Amino acid sequence: MFSYTLRDESNHIEVFRNLLMDLVDENPDIWTESFREELRDTMREAVRLEKEFIADCLPISAVGLTKDEFLTYIDYIGDRRLIDVGLEPLNGPITNPLPWLAEMMDLRKETNFFEGKVTDYRRSAAMKDADDDDL
Repeated sequence: MFSYTLRDESNHIEVFRNLLMDLVDENPDIWTESFREELRDTMREAVRLEKEFIADCLPISAVGLTKDEFLTYIDYIGDRRLIDVGLEPLNGPITNPLPWLAEMMDLRKETNFFEGKVTDYRRSAAMKDADDDDL
């Protein structure tokens, strides 16, 4: 379920990224320096709020994950989203501390969740090497 939720959220992000880029393509006059900086400021605030949320949800390391890894991941994702729309990152180069999470989110699933067959989900689960006990 976690895997499908992540993919669903990734699809939402991609749709809105495409909408923004289409809007800019059709209205290049809106892509001003002040608009780009406003978008970066919005991402800066989103990263701050997400980090507060993570700190509240994961006050101590658990299940083999640390709060610091998640906080770095939030910076990584924020920068990645900015770069994806042609904006400068907030933090510069950051190595993804949770590559397994990005891999799960980046897998393309073309089948609609409600139209898929049980075997579609089984194939996806078979791709996963980690055992629940390893987490």
